[in-house]
Amino acid sequence: MVTTLCAVLLGQLKIDHLVPELQGDQWLNTEKPIKLADRKGKVTLVHFWTFACYNCKNNLPAVKRLTERFKKDDVITIGVHTPEIEIEKDFKRVTEQTKKLGIEYPVSFDGKLENWNSWKLDCWPTLFVIDKKGRFRAGWRGELNFNGQNGEDKIRDVVIKLLAEK
Repeated sequence: MVTTLCAVLLGQLKIDHLVPELQGDQWLNTEKPIKLADRKGKVTLVHFWTFACYNCKNNLPAVKRLTERFKKDDVITIGVHTPEIEIEKDFKRVTEQTKKLGIEYPVSFDGKLENWNSWKLDCWPTLFVIDKKGRFRAGWRGELNFNGQNGEDKIRDVVIKLLAEK
């Protein structure tokens, strides 16, 4: 399933290809690092963001709604905080801002840009939908609901379709 919201918008990751494993050992809101390989059989949202980014802050309500909407289906959101500017490289500040922004889902701190580079990203925020086999199936670059684009509903519809797949 290829949707219009995915292939053109998300750099070099290819639809239906396995995504890179998440790197890093500094995490928030989880007792241990989350490995995408351990999520096989489950749909996962991966949300790249940074706390000083205006668009990332605007995107949070939509990401939180998607997270809450699919919690009962064992879909989780994994945040990846990738710093853009110097103050965002301080893990203590990331911890404080994650709490202040009300982010309760697991967040990986990508201070060395390992995930940013392996996922071939070039902007914040970016949201990926990973299917039950660990493949990239859809995503959204930028604010989900910017200027009436209604990306939140498009991502929701993709997740619903993926949940129905065997």
